Amino acid sequence: MKRIIAILLALCLALSAAACSTEKPLPTAEPTPTMEDSYKPVSFLNHGVRITVASMPQMVVTAGPNCTEVFCALGLGDKVIGKSMENHSNGALARYKDAVDAIPTLSVGYPTAKQIIDSGCEFLYASSWIFNDKLSVTELEKAGITVYVSEASDFDSLFAELRDIGKVFLSGRTEQVISEQNTQLEAVKNALGEITEPKTVFVLDSFIGDKLFTAGSGNIETACIETAGGVNIFAELEKPWDAVEKSELIALNPEYIVIHDYSGSEYDAKVTALKADPELNTLDAVQNERFIRLSLEDIMPGMRSVPTVQTLAKALYAEKFN
Repeated sequence: MKRIIAILLALCLALSAAACSTEKPLPTAEPTPTMEDSYKPVSFLNHGVRITVASMPQMVVTAGPNCTEVFCALGLGDKVIGKSMENHSNGALARYKDAVDAIPTLSVGYPTAKQIIDSGCEFLYASSWIFNDKLSVTELEKAGITVYVSEASDFDSLFAELRDIGKVFLSGRTEQVISEQNTQLEAVKNALGEITEPKTVFVLDSFIGDKLFTAGSGNIETACIETAGGVNIFAELEKPWDAVEKSELIALNPEYIVIHDYSGSEYDAKVTALKADPELNTLDAVQNERFIRLSLEDIMPGMRSVPTVQTLAKALYAEKFN
């Protein structure tokens, strides 16, 4: 009897094993596709050359508070491994403050090539101001870094810049951000109405010996002044920034003076210098104290450009905004 039971058990086990061997294996789960998996190369023109980004960069360094705020506005702050030029900032705009503050500081001042390369940076979004004989785009590109120079000189080129960054990093916020900016610009234009005699404006960045360093053509600040209903009296200068003689300024006698306020070249010190100078204190703007204070980040292309237009328009045409 025991032998019969053993034989039956063995037979059952054999049949069970055979049944299992005919079962189909469970399908292997396919990995969920990511945005990076479906990434299409992005091509754009910047600093005079065509650049193609084949895959989404994961390690970004920003050089300029304006560049950092652009990334945060587009919802890309988590891509930024280091920010720099913090000495050009009085603090982030309130709506981006938390995102900006969460980004580590790579350099308080201008970053060096070594700092950028050693950080593991794959994509540098930088103010044109940082490039000089000590740091070149070519040097960084040879290190395998994609360099995007923030060089917008008007609102069309600024919005094109935002779109380039948005495309490279697949931001879903780009058009919404641009739409908000355009709505605010339109509100300023509507408030100003038709301007038949634009207010004349001089931009004082700093004193260089007996000369004054100011904004010229191809400069976003000049575009902001014009959009605000003013005219930069040195808009015809060939360079975005250049030094002019006192005599040139006195001959043009602007109605308003925009004064940049930053560490080492403070607003109050420059106002005092204007009033103390026996030639410059004859200017109508100085005698009537028609000064407009702007920070460096206010005049760098980015998320502050439209607020800068608002500030300028309200200063030049206060009666239209009451």
